[in-house]
Amino acid sequence: MPASSPRPIHNFYPLRFSPPVIASESERRRMIEAAAYLRSERRNFEPGHELEDWLAAENEVNNRLSYVQRLTGIQID
Repeated sequence: MPASSPRPIHNFYPLRFSPPVIASESERRRMIEAAAYLRSERRNFEPGHELEDWLAAENEVNNRLSYVQRLTGIQID
């Protein structure tokens, strides 16, 4: 039986071979919405914290995206 190339078990690519992650403004907004929703959910949707949740989620997403930018050197618009 001839030797063949090993087949990948899953789609794992080391960072240097990973495609760059670029988030459009609409993707960034969806990420913020999801993070704010999860923050609210953790508080059982207690009212009065909407702005606090949004700002914390926005900060979290911005930090995540800037980290990707620093790692890859790709400018995120």
